Amino acid sequence: MILLHFECKKRKPLGANSMDKLAAMEDIALSTEQEKEILRVATQYKREAEKCFGAKAYLSGCVLMGAAMEAVLLSTANCFPKIVASAKCAPKKDGKIKRLDRWTFMDLLAVAKELNWLPSGLSLKDEWDSAQAGIGDYVEVVRQIRNLIHPVRYVNDFSKKRVAKKYLVACFEIVDTATDYLYSLVSDSLKIMLEEKERRSNQKTKSSTN
Repeated sequence: MILLHFECKKRKPLGANSMDKLAAMEDIALSTEQEKEILRVATQYKREAEKCFGAKAYLSGCVLMGAAMEAVLLSTANCFPKIVASAKCAPKKDGKIKRLDRWTFMDLLAVAKELNWLPSGLSLKDEWDSAQAGIGDYVEVVRQIRNLIHPVRYVNDFSKKRVAKKYLVACFEIVDTATDYLYSLVSDSLKIMLEEKERRSNQKTKSSTN
């Protein structure tokens, strides 16, 4: 069973200057309605996963927790569309960054790792090493378990095995920890941008009175 023995370390927030430098980039953000719905279904997925836990439908619960994690990643990326668009691994089509509503779970997680929103110590080709693994690597485990919904993936990766209770327990723990990381990033970055806005406003006021 996966056990998490790390603390939720503070992520480096994204300040106003970072946003200004990327202001000219194409907007890939979700619409306001899409954003609201993503937040709603993220909560719904988790509630349904809790029902699966009570019903001992552990694979179904893991799939739903994977969906919840994807929704949280998407919502976070939507808070910083120009930042995520600048990532080297941001998905493209015909040379242009795809809109966020076309990104996959794998795309979102790869960018979160690259930007160090969800730190990762392992590559996808590495053998599992708990001493090196970061929260991003644990989220990758959630993604891979989520993908067992595909029959060929299940046969190839998990043949003759069952997704037991311990996997769903781990998924809950991982998703909750990763969500704390991402919400802390959003909160801290928003605080910095508001402080920067207030500072600029005060400077403008002082200039006008001199």
